[in-house]
Amino acid sequence: MKPPALARLPLVLLAFGVGITACHATSPVAAPETTPTATLTPTATPLPVEQKVITIWHDWPGDYEEAYTLLAEAYTAAHPEIHIELVKTEKLNTALSAELPPGEGPDIVRWQEYQISSAAQRGMIVPLDDFISQETLQQTFEPAAAQAMLWNGSIWGIPEMQDGIALIYNRDMLTAADLPAPDDFEELLAKATAFRQTHPDKYYLCNQGLGSPDAYHVAPIFLGFGLQAHGGFINELGQANLTLPEAYAAAEWIKAFSRAAPAVASPGICQAMFIEGQAAIWWTGPRALRSLQHAGMNVGIAPMGSPLVDVRLFMLTRLAVERGNAGAAFAVMEYFGSAEVQKQLTLRNSTIPANSAALASPEVRALKTVATFGAALHRGTPMANHPYADCPWGPVGDAVTAIWSGVLTPAVAVEQAQASLEACAASIRGR
Repeated sequence: MKPPALARLPLVLLAFGVGITACHATSPVAAPETTPTATLTPTATPLPVEQKVITIWHDWPGDYEEAYTLLAEAYTAAHPEIHIELVKTEKLNTALSAELPPGEGPDIVRWQEYQISSAAQRGMIVPLDDFISQETLQQTFEPAAAQAMLWNGSIWGIPEMQDGIALIYNRDMLTAADLPAPDDFEELLAKATAFRQTHPDKYYLCNQGLGSPDAYHVAPIFLGFGLQAHGGFINELGQANLTLPEAYAAAEWIKAFSRAAPAVASPGICQAMFIEGQAAIWWTGPRALRSLQHAGMNVGIAPMGSPLVDVRLFMLTRLAVERGNAGAAFAVMEYFGSAEVQKQLTLRNSTIPANSAALASPEVRALKTVATFGAALHRGTPMANHPYADCPWGPVGDAVTAIWSGVLTPAVAVEQAQASLEACAASIRGR
């Protein structure tokens, strides 16, 4: 979208003219008495402010867009030389992949971390290293959110919000003492087994990835067993990690846990089991809370493993540089990434802020669901932002399902998935 012409206020010049008449007489005339008059001093007219338009393409739903509109107006009130134009783009992927006429398009894109490498490789976005250091990034934002901004040695965005999964438990069935330590999978297995023995018609936990293909929901297990330290299922160099000892250990644990969990799972199955009291824990994300509140459930939230953290962010476009808008656009990005702004957004929409100071503020900590999900994501691993990011989704989900159903042994399942990831990476390198 081509930004509108810069608004220019008309310059009004006020000229004060003074008329002087000289009279010549043939005889002297007494000078009349004169009354002093006040000297008129011209009033300076304020010079007009030439506004720079910073265009942001986004896909916020209505409530979010309304909140950002108010924040954008507040920014312009404090910085009248900047006008922020918010352009809602329903299908960002399609819109940003299309060939735009020269000079048209956004200065800033609000997107997701997995788009970073592809957008950078196409030359659509530029790194932010001239504006912010990695040290400042890591000191300002949550660990996974900050890490998600880094690719190929550079910083590519300012984090906005984060999302991921945690243990949502029924307080009428469990207390905090009944929960495992977040890094102790053996304790989780022991508690699930004991619960099943004392409640043979119920289950301790339901996870939609344990019983149907869903790599995202089983990622906290593999990452929690140690793949986090190796860059996840596959790292940014395209090295697959499913035959590391940590992956074998996670696969063996999944097989053992299958004896104490539902044979089949899905989002709908887990939701129904949890609401009906057939499962004491639902391992899922904050979007589930609305249905649970509607059902009148009394729930708590606890961390487990290392969840994949989905980070929304602001990216600076090459077009902003070409327009001479880079500095002003980054200032807007910095504003939306600030602690105060992210706190206000959280208080309005219950989002999980990426800014650490916002998450630690008393007002946000008073929102128990946000604070506890934030604590869970603090242990998380960012979703991949490199060219190989999509490789694990099918193979890992299929491998876990094969382990769960007994079709393959844990070792064979992860080795087959490893081969699939390596083939995917080779295909990407060959493009």
